[in-house]
Amino acid sequence: MLASVCQPTCRLFMPAPKVIHQPQTQQALQRGFEQLVQAVAPTLGPLPRRAIAQNLDKFELLDDGGLIARRIIAIPDQQADAGLMLLRQALWKMNQTLGDGTATLAVLFQQIYAEGRRFLAAGCDPNRLRAHLLRLLPPLSQRLVKDARQLRSQEELSALAFSLCYDEAMAVSLGEIIYTLGRFGQVDVRAGHSRHLRHNYVEGSYWRGGAQSQEMLRGTTRAIAEMQDAAILISDAEVEEPAELVPVMQLALRGGIKQLLLVVNSISEKGLSVVLDERLREKIRTIVVKLDEFVPADLQQAQSDIALLTGGHPILQAAGETLADARASDFGSARWVWADDKNFGFASGGGAPQDILATVQRLRAAYDESSDDVARARLLGRLGRMNGGLATLYVGGIAQDEIRQRKDLAERATRALRSASVGGVIPGGGVAMLGCRDWLLDEQATGDEELEARAARQIMAKALEAPTRQLLLNAGYDPSEVLAQLTDYETDTGFDVMRGRFVDMAVAGIVDVAQVQVAALQRAVMSAALALTIDVLVLHREPETMTEP
Repeated sequence: MLASVCQPTCRLFMPAPKVIHQPQTQQALQRGFEQLVQAVAPTLGPLPRRAIAQNLDKFELLDDGGLIARRIIAIPDQQADAGLMLLRQALWKMNQTLGDGTATLAVLFQQIYAEGRRFLAAGCDPNRLRAHLLRLLPPLSQRLVKDARQLRSQEELSALAFSLCYDEAMAVSLGEIIYTLGRFGQVDVRAGHSRHLRHNYVEGSYWRGGAQSQEMLRGTTRAIAEMQDAAILISDAEVEEPAELVPVMQLALRGGIKQLLLVVNSISEKGLSVVLDERLREKIRTIVVKLDEFVPADLQQAQSDIALLTGGHPILQAAGETLADARASDFGSARWVWADDKNFGFASGGGAPQDILATVQRLRAAYDESSDDVARARLLGRLGRMNGGLATLYVGGIAQDEIRQRKDLAERATRALRSASVGGVIPGGGVAMLGCRDWLLDEQATGDEELEARAARQIMAKALEAPTRQLLLNAGYDPSEVLAQLTDYETDTGFDVMRGRFVDMAVAGIVDVAQVQVAALQRAVMSAALALTIDVLVLHREPETMTEP
């Protein structure tokens, strides 16, 4: 396979176009893989090491493989940089999708590629070896989760959260939030203004985009405007002239509406003068908000969702409608509406429950089927709003850097807890993967199996030990010594590095998220197997600069 690589590099030292062939290709790729794995692998386990990233005039302490990978934009060795970027992409995707498992993916990947190179040197065909590695994935994935169990209590969720963030206060809060709201609950993690963590719940749904005038917030507590039993009208109108709003306000007055939330794309100062007129405000109180969505498709979807939840009908210019065309049936409603200068929301909307339920079921199916990270994030946001419950976790700290790190940690742990709510948990500490290794060794095929099939089994048997070995190494133990002693114990027994003794991992509450471990295994095998087939690297003379993986 020929890989055309666009690595980010310094334009002041423009390299000449270059084509790299074997064996230099594999050597270059492995140098890149090893540099990234050496930075990421120490973060694995409850007693991890950390990495420091120098960013211009400050240092950043990193304890997550995905963030470490993202902070590495390029390395001086242009050939090795190709390998580093390939693995960096896999790690960042894993981080964004599931929030955990990047270090596990990295050590699996490195072991598979290193062992695979050894077998290629012994005469294996790279494409056949790749095919056999991929054939092992389904049975190994099934074996990995065969003992998965669901988390059914708040205490179990909090225990898992602690294994993800090692912050007791954060773990208790996240366990309660996910238990209360469920897998698709809307969780907003924000920077707090004290050293401590706190969280609260808000009934209903909210969107980014606040009140369009401070006058609408005047005289309210905490700069939040609230209305009871309000009508809601949604439109993609860009209101410039006062006359554009007059038909809507007249329609609302005729319908006896006393409280109105008007959702538009934008409104001018002249347009605001209508709803802020003191004589009109005595008859009808109006809050004008705009949706802060930058992608047109997201904006249209948000308008549609608000209409569904409130029982209204959006007035869309794309359909040839203007605010003058609004009818009484276009107004939605909600028992409680609120807005501040950045967000707005409502609770107990007047939408048809059966229509909302059907949409929720459709969105859940789309979320489970999608493999696109951006699409899944959008679907998750919509599901959270449809469920009608919101939790806000305020993360504090001594300094801004600490607050930012804890905020990132809370967001990653939340993603992992969502996954655990679906696929459950398996014995932690690498024990589940060691069980797969034992099964693989017991299933050794007969002598008539081709060389690449036998090689694939041996590669995976060695790789499945890698997470446990790295975890023990990070905690200061001799991996070979501990693994040798482990053979004397039952299948679900592992080594608790915090207490320094062998325990039943499930009983001790040492667990891993099943979906995360399966994803780490699958992505490591697919990426490493693909890398083994790369024969040629084409290094561009003017490579495109990329900061995002």
